[in-house]
Amino acid sequence: MPNLIEDRLSSLLAEWINANRPEEFPDSTALPIHVARRDEIRTRPCVVLNPSEAKPIPAMPHSARVKLDVHLFSQVDDTPAETHAEWAGKLVALLGGKAAIQGALDSDTFVLHDLLERESVTTPDESRGRESVLSYEAIVSAV
Repeated sequence: MPNLIEDRLSSLLAEWINANRPEEFPDSTALPIHVARRDEIRTRPCVVLNPSEAKPIPAMPHSARVKLDVHLFSQVDDTPAETHAEWAGKLVALLGGKAAIQGALDSDTFVLHDLLERESVTTPDESRGRESVLSYEAIVSAV
């Protein structure tokens, strides 16, 4: 069950982010949205959704708490720090609209009960790039 929930959450959320890009946010060719653990070639800049640590909720059948990290990657040479920070802020604002996300994702086979923001961080990485990690905990049910 945990893999089903993780996969379903990340796939649906990636599609939703792609369909609901904020104003002045790059399009899908300039800033693609990927799901971790897939064989897609990733170029920077990009956004990668990485679900992990699905913990079943005993009182709720087919439900789990899923740690979800949303990674924003960019290159120092191509994306100024201010632009990277602006994109990260737009992602945080977009993912803060829980009601809109729930309305779009909920179905007979999937329910997003909550999306809780956790600690986020931006750091340089070893390949002359930047990485912002926006951390969330999603409470979901899937059958």
